[in-house]
This record gives sequence, C-alpha cells and structure tokens, in this order.
Amino acid sequence: MNPKIIYPIPERQSSFYRVMRDIVRILFLAAAFVCALVNVLVKGKAWSIIVVWSLFSTWRLIFSVRLVEFSVFSHFGKLSFYIVVLLILIDRFLASGWAETVIPIVLFGDLLIMLVIYYATYDRKHRHLLSITWLGLLNLIAIPYSIHSWPIENWIAFAFLAASFLLFVVLIIIDRKDLIYELKVRFMTGTK
Repeated sequence: MNPKIIYPIPERQSSFYRVMRDIVRILFLAAAFVCALVNVLVKGKAWSIIVVWSLFSTWRLIFSVRLVEFSVFSHFGKLSFYIVVLLILIDRFLASGWAETVIPIVLFGDLLIMLVIYYATYDRKHRHLLSITWLGLLNLIAIPYSIHSWPIENWIAFAFLAASFLLFVVLIIIDRKDLIYELKVRFMTGTK
C-alpha cells in the first residue's frame, strides 16, 4: 500500500535560519525576564505584562508561523486577537477608560478588511470562511466588554459593534451553505 501524501514535504530550514531563530528566542526570553524583574524591583504599574504579551505576540506572528495552516485570513485573525488582548492589557494596567471605544473600532476595521479580501478572492473562499467566523465571534464577545450598562453611554462603541454584528449576520446569510459545509468538514460530521 502506498499512502497518499496530502501535505507538501517541508523544506529543510537552513542552519542560518535555525540559529537566528534560536538567538531571537533567547533574546525575547531574556527581555521578558529582565522587564518582569525590573518591574518587580521598581514597583508601580505592571507594564512588564504588556511587554511580555507584545514579545509573545511577535514571536507567534513572525517567528513561529505554521506554514500548513498559514493564510492571510488566519494570520489576520490571529493578529486581531493579539491586538485586542494588548489593548485590554494597556487599558487595565496603564491607562484605563479608552479601550472600550477603541476595541470595537479595531474589530470592525479588521472584519471589514477581511470581508473585502474574502469576496475579492471568491474562488478560494471555502477554506477561509472559518477564520472570518472566528473574527465575527470575537466581535460578539466584545459586545459585553464595551457595553455594560443600559441606557448605553458609549455610543461610538455601540455603533461599531452593531455594524460588525450586521456584517457578520450578512456573511452568515449569504454564505450559510458554505459555512455549514466547512463546519461539517472541520469537525468531521460528514458532508451530506
């Protein structure tokens, strides 16, 4: 029996790339440790948490990319998640009161960009649909974070979250068959 190779055989990384990646890993870990140590010794606001998250995000987005799963959509979705968490950390640990307005604007912009790219590349849309769905769900999760009282005081956040929600609903209505098919394929429940 000859098994069929589904994934391309990965090219061997050059020794220069592996060495550079190891050096960057050591530098990132050392920077994270030094920042945490300085923050503990100096005391004050927990700015080192923001630095550590930024280093982690940079590592995951640039130096630790899974090429089999890589696409503009999946990468952009991960970038959106890391940015939102960074904004929440900055809001909680350094300067509070602004992220509740900024996060819905960022998420709406990200969703709009992904939808434009999605419909511009119509022939390849099936495999990217779940990345957009995850970003839409991230928008839904942001609703209680940005709007926590009634009557709503933060109208800017409400407007952008409502626009994101409407974009997401329109996507689901237009591509519901493709989305159901992708969910069946991803979760192996059959394709019928």
